[in-house]
Amino acid sequence: MITQLQCSFMILVASVIFDPAIVAGDEPTSFGVLAAEYERDIRPLTEQFCLDCHSTEQKEGELDLQQFGALAEVRQASKVWLQVAELLANGEMPPEDAEQPPREQRKQLREWVERYLHAEALAGAGDPGSVVLRRLTNAEYTYTIRDLTGVDLNPAREFPSEGAAGEGFTNAGNALVMSPGLLRKYIDAGKQIASHAVLLPDGFAFSPNTTPRDWTDEKLAEIRAFYGAFSRVEKLADHYGHNLAHLGKAGRIPLELYFAATLVEKDALAAGGTTIEAVAMERQLNAKYLGRLWSMLTREDQSLILNDLRSRWRGAKPDDAPALAARVSAWQKGLWTFNPVGLLGRKGYRSRWMEAVNPVMSRIEMSLPIPALAEGKEPKEFVVSLVAGDAGDGNEHDYVVWTQ
Repeated sequence: MITQLQCSFMILVASVIFDPAIVAGDEPTSFGVLAAEYERDIRPLTEQFCLDCHSTEQKEGELDLQQFGALAEVRQASKVWLQVAELLANGEMPPEDAEQPPREQRKQLREWVERYLHAEALAGAGDPGSVVLRRLTNAEYTYTIRDLTGVDLNPAREFPSEGAAGEGFTNAGNALVMSPGLLRKYIDAGKQIASHAVLLPDGFAFSPNTTPRDWTDEKLAEIRAFYGAFSRVEKLADHYGHNLAHLGKAGRIPLELYFAATLVEKDALAAGGTTIEAVAMERQLNAKYLGRLWSMLTREDQSLILNDLRSRWRGAKPDDAPALAARVSAWQKGLWTFNPVGLLGRKGYRSRWMEAVNPVMSRIEMSLPIPALAEGKEPKEFVVSLVAGDAGDGNEHDYVVWTQ
């Protein structure tokens, strides 16, 4: 089966081969002129020299030229005139035992056919003709579903293998047939794809798995990866010996690494020889947190807690990073509570992973034992000193009441 595009291409090639003048870029003859020439000159020539063998009744070589009463009929069967042009070029028409047209008439007929084919080729240029309604190939369907869902589901694994068309390609429209059996497989594949959809509060997503338990495990793995990118995830062994990530500890910043980076690069950062971003990239640290730590350590504002840490940091060496981190960790225990991430949102559990703890107590009771006096000894006076501070934030609106 020759498509319209193939036919136009064959016509153009034939017209260029038969008429070298066409290569020079001659304008095609109009169909009005071609129609008048056919009616006046060409049809009488074919009737005189061709119809004895190529009439509708004789039709030798399956070639019928009697059917072309006007140019409109000629244009309906361009492939026939391709055959005529080839026979004329090879000197096979008329045959040797038939009446031969004069040389001028043979030339006239041949030139008209070539000019007509050239005009027809240009008129159909860019027209692909009828396009076969086709489906996606198995590979195209698989890759399309992968691009739409973001998951490699391989939905065409149960589809029959595809054969090649006459051109040797499996993606030719004529080779991509659709049968009732294949349609059922498409429906089954669609149901299987839908089973991977995960409903979310604001839409849906697709998962490689199909069970709620697997979907939960995937989200927990994403949470672990999020907190573990620049933080510590502690590994614990369950009673089966498996290593599990302890989500209650996940997300704790490895402070010793950040303190070590500031101590090693202290002079370069202070002099502008490097940047926080460059140091963080080199040491695989979080640039935002490293920048906040550096800013906190180098500021001049007063803080009851930070003043001691800054003083220790200024005189510290890189090997002192664990000791600095240990002091901060001690504060964290009194300032923050880390809740298990995997239990967030469940009934009876906390709603936030990290919750602040208020270290300031409005009331505290103290008792100190007084040592018993040895027999015969004189009573001694014991002095207890009580001190209240402002925690470094000023004493405005602060008050202390001592009783008993």
